[in-house]
Amino acid sequence: MKTSLLLWSRCGLVGLAFALASCAGAGFDRDFAAAVAARESGGNAKDAVAGPWAGTWLSHVNGHNGDLRCLVTPSDSGDEDTYDFRYHATWGSFFQGGFTGEFAVTEDGRRGYRVKGEKDLGLFGGFQHDGWIKGDSFEATYASDMGDHGVFEMERP
Repeated sequence: MKTSLLLWSRCGLVGLAFALASCAGAGFDRDFAAAVAARESGGNAKDAVAGPWAGTWLSHVNGHNGDLRCLVTPSDSGDEDTYDFRYHATWGSFFQGGFTGEFAVTEDGRRGYRVKGEKDLGLFGGFQHDGWIKGDSFEATYASDMGDHGVFEMERP
């Protein structure tokens, strides 16, 4: 009886996690569509960093991959070289997740804008990325404390 109750409790928690992930995905989808529409109408067009980005990620450890989208906005911190990067990734046929991190962006002449930073993801450990935004291209390498590392490539949608 206790085993059955424990199994149903765990199934309920897994179901709740999927439901919450779906809600988070719907909110991101709405915000991403609005950012694409704003950029197409000229909003943030002069900011080389801010706005929507879309592409893919690839793990060099296990070959896992999926879609990746990012919404970049100037940070509320007041530092003009700091942006909030709101990532949303998919993997497998139905898993999705995301996080938001505040990262430094520095202009480097003809090379573009360097995006470098790290974020503590709690249970999932630390995440670091180092990349470049140049024109309509955003490419970076990433690594996690959980042993994963790879690349992501995005462009303006």
